Parts: sequence; structure tokens; C-alpha cells
Amino acid sequence: MNGRDRSPPPAPASAKPAVGANPRENGWLPDCVYTGDRFESGLAFFADDRGRITRFSREPADLASAHRLAGQAAVPGLVNGHSHCLHRLLRGRTEHRSQAERDSLNTWRAAHTRFAGALTAADVYDTARIAFMEMLISGITCVGEFHSLHHQPDGSPWPEPNPLAHQVLRAARDVGIRLALFRTACTRELPGGALESVHPRQRDASVEHYLREAEALRVYVEQHHPGEDAWIGIAPLTLGAVSPDELKAMAAYAHAQRLRLHVPLPRLPTEHEASLAAHGRSPVALLAEHGLLGKRLTVVNAHPLAEEEIRLLATARAGVCLCPTTARSLGIGLAPADRLLAANVAFSLGTGSQIQIDLMEEARLVDYHLRQARPLRAGLAPDVLVPLMQAATAAGARSLGATGGALEIGRPADFLTVNLYDPSIAGAEPGALAGNLLFALERRAIREVWIGGRQVVANGRHPVHGPIVARFVELQRRLWGAQDGAAPAAT
Repeated sequence: MNGRDRSPPPAPASAKPAVGANPRENGWLPDCVYTGDRFESGLAFFADDRGRITRFSREPADLASAHRLAGQAAVPGLVNGHSHCLHRLLRGRTEHRSQAERDSLNTWRAAHTRFAGALTAADVYDTARIAFMEMLISGITCVGEFHSLHHQPDGSPWPEPNPLAHQVLRAARDVGIRLALFRTACTRELPGGALESVHPRQRDASVEHYLREAEALRVYVEQHHPGEDAWIGIAPLTLGAVSPDELKAMAAYAHAQRLRLHVPLPRLPTEHEASLAAHGRSPVALLAEHGLLGKRLTVVNAHPLAEEEIRLLATARAGVCLCPTTARSLGIGLAPADRLLAANVAFSLGTGSQIQIDLMEEARLVDYHLRQARPLRAGLAPDVLVPLMQAATAAGARSLGATGGALEIGRPADFLTVNLYDPSIAGAEPGALAGNLLFALERRAIREVWIGGRQVVANGRHPVHGPIVARFVELQRRLWGAQDGAAPAAT
């Protein structure tokens, strides 16, 4: 975010501030508030007219003046560390394989190629809107979005740079979510066994071309999206999509502009083996050799991490972003969260390919993955709750360079509330509530979402829920042409 102070994002037209004792102050009094490691009752919190938290109070006058959130618990807004919002188009459409295909990844690649070549600017906007709206109603207030569709359908550049990225920014602004937009780089063909399917619209002619486009996007965001609502980051499409020297040039630009650098590591075993064969060392060791590890770096999809790689990440204070649902869909493993924690490597969570959007589910899957590998439900026990909640909030904010992630003085009033009488968590007293949220909460229990002190979700719905869904349904019909429930052909 370039280290500059930013104002809270604009809210949808129907959003409204809470009312506090001071005309320039908003306040809320839920039944309990998550304050970093536990839930506390009888506590109100207040924010100034910029949407930043100014104080917490138990004074009777403050409790009386705060906006009462009866039967609800307040939790810091969740932070989605890694998203490909356009993959929302593929949900449920590539889980099958034809008899001619060896696995469903070929179906995925074909479908990805189809939509990548067909989407218009309006289609990008409509797809990003529904993905971001679904994130909001699931309690996500900030997202790190990997945007990889840059050029015209034939791969030629647009007359002006980044028009499709502008649509993603517009979608985030219109639904009210905070956005860290990572424009991805790809200058090389990927090996045949790679997961990613690279379309000409995703390719950059050179790293110099990429950096010019990234700088143009950075300037555009500062001019048209001031405040804390949007900023950019730097990322290759995947580690093998650029050469080490090109990645060094990208990292130098990110360092000069104080931007976050995210690097997706190989996910499939075949990709990992190809990387080892090409470089003679592990992906993290390769990053270390070129001086690319640092506190502004997050490695994504870090599935086959070895002990030495974890040590390198810890020494450099780099982060890791895990996407458990995506890994589960691919049938691959997950980085060992317990060893990351033991080494003091912060890990965040992402929804990745948008198979589902539920960051609490991502959190519980981290622990369940460990339990499956060991007897007697070991997981991250005995300290499972705080690190998983941190992964879904503060660690994600740190990874993206966001100012949220915790309900603390000086941070924005980004939070969600859950209905304490929802059947999924009913009866949980404050001491048991964190465990219920992480391991039992149903998404329907999320009632309100506030960003910068302004309400963007009420009663579990977004103000323009209907029109967003209707536009997306029409796009899906037009793109896939499926009728009578038949699976669309991926050509």
C-alpha cells in the first residue's frame, strides 16, 4: 500500500453508519467481541468518521449509546489471501472426465482456455462482482486477487493498458470489498504437465512490458481508487512462468514501490519434479539463492515444503498462503501447518480456484489435514484456535499489506457478526465460541458485515444481491450453452 495513509472505502448506496455518543463517532455493542485471543462480553467499540477504531469501553453511557447488535458476536473481517475470481466460472464444471481423458485436469485446462478466449470486459466485471459479493456474505472483507487476463482475445495488447484489471477494481469498489490486486506475469511457455493453462491473453512480451503495465496500473489505482479500498501487488502466474532473472526484476520493482510480492510454487508432483530437474534445487532454495526471500514475500500453494525450505522462510520472515480446498480438489497435499508454526512462519488462507468460498472451512481443513496424517486427532492441538483464527485474519492482512485483520485501536472497523442462535453454533458460551466458529459455523450464520465502519451486508444479503446473480446466470448460459442440466462440453 506504499505505506501511505488511506481513507476507508466507499460503501454501497444503502450502507449506513452506526450511531455513537459522539456525532463524529460510531459505536457497536454485540453480545461479545473477539479481541485477539478470546471473546469478551459487555464490551463496546467505537470508530471515528474515517472508520478507524478509536476505543473500547465498558462505561454504562457508552454501552447505552452504541448500536446494539443483540444476539450477535463480532469477529474481525476475514482476509482472503489468494483468489482467482474468474475461476468462479468453472465451479462444478470440470470435476468430470471423458473416457478419452486420463484425468479431470485436462477437462479443466480445456474449459479454462474456452473462457479465457471468450470473456469481454463486461463478463470480467460480472464474474468478479459475484465472486466478491460471495466473499462479503461469507465474512471476507479483504481479498488478494490474482488477475491474469491482460490482453485482447488474440493476445495483442489493448490500446490502453489494463482495461480488464480496471473491471476487477470496479467490481470490488461496487460491492464494497477491499482489494489487493496482483497483476500476474507470464513470459514463457509452461511445461506440459503444469496445472496452469496459459492463454495468449495471459502472456507478456517481456518482463519490461510487464513492469510498464504494472506501473500504469499502480498509478491508475492511486488516481481512481484512493484510500484503503484498493492497492496492487506483484506476482508471477506461477514460479515457472518467468525466469529467475525476470523474477528478480519484478522483486526489485516491488521493493522500490513497497509492494507485496506473491509467488505461487509448483503444486502438482510433476511440476515440482520438473522444477527440481531444471534448477537442481527446491523452489524456496531457488528463491533464496536469488535473494528473493523477505518479509514482503508470500509463497502460495506451498505443498511439498521440506524442513530446509521452512527454515529459509523463517529466517527471511516470509509468509505462506495455503488454499486447502483447492489442494483437496486437486488431490494433493498441504504444507505442514504445525511445522510452519513451530518455525514461526506465518501462514494465511485463500480460496484459490473458488470451488467454494468459505474461509472458516479453509481454516478447519488445515487442522483436519494434520489429523488425517496422525492418530488420535492431534492436529494443531493444543493451540489450534488462536493460530487458525490468526490465519484467517491478521496473517492474511500482513501478507497483503492491508491495515485490517484485527479489532484494535488504530485499525479500520472491518468486522462481521454471527448469529449466536443459529443452529450450527447455538449454545456456545464465549469460552467455546471460537471453537464453534472454526469447526462448526455454517455460512448462513453470518448476519452483518461492516467495512470501515459502514455496513455492506445486512441479514446475510448484499444490497444488490439480485441483479448481481441475474447478470452472472445470464453470462453462464451464454458462455457454456448448457441445456436441461447437461454438462457443458469443454472444447
